[in-house]
Amino acid sequence: MSRSNLASNLASKTSSVLVVTLIVVLLDLLLAFYVTSHGFQPATNGIAVAGMTIQLQWLPVVGMVIVSLAAAYDAFSRIFPRWLGPEADPIARLRFLRAVAVSVVAFVCLLYVPYLLGSGWFWRHLSHVSHALSPLQGFGAWLETVELPILSLNAVYQYSAAQILASAALVLVPWVLARPAKRPRRIK
Repeated sequence: MSRSNLASNLASKTSSVLVVTLIVVLLDLLLAFYVTSHGFQPATNGIAVAGMTIQLQWLPVVGMVIVSLAAAYDAFSRIFPRWLGPEADPIARLRFLRAVAVSVVAFVCLLYVPYLLGSGWFWRHLSHVSHALSPLQGFGAWLETVELPILSLNAVYQYSAAQILASAALVLVPWVLARPAKRPRRIK
């Protein structure tokens, strides 16, 4: 493999990993800003790391940076082996985009859906829709029985559980979707 192919493969890998990480960090920062403005008190004490002081409520964001970097790098490395670049297999690009898109959607769903289900806005709209559509009348009651144990948790536990589940989805979904392609079976 030539040096230009290695350089383009490294540039593709680096840019892909950085874009995925940036998207995940922005989504997680949005949740952290929302949570700190609606209930959590910003911590005044922090942890000193490499000359910087990181406040305690930002530690999950730092963790998401590390998790998303590792997950995107692993997905890229599994789909595009070292000897092949993204130019060699156009279907592999689609597999990588699918793995990234599905993992980011799972991340967003697990991170934001519990907060959406706990909002008055959601229940108002569900009430209006269930009055208009009779099959959905029982759905609201069922959803409320499922959601009440989750909403009765302390806000810190809800935040922690959402972060843990979202990071697990961010790792597991690309791991499943980025399996190396199987060789077609030869017919004898």
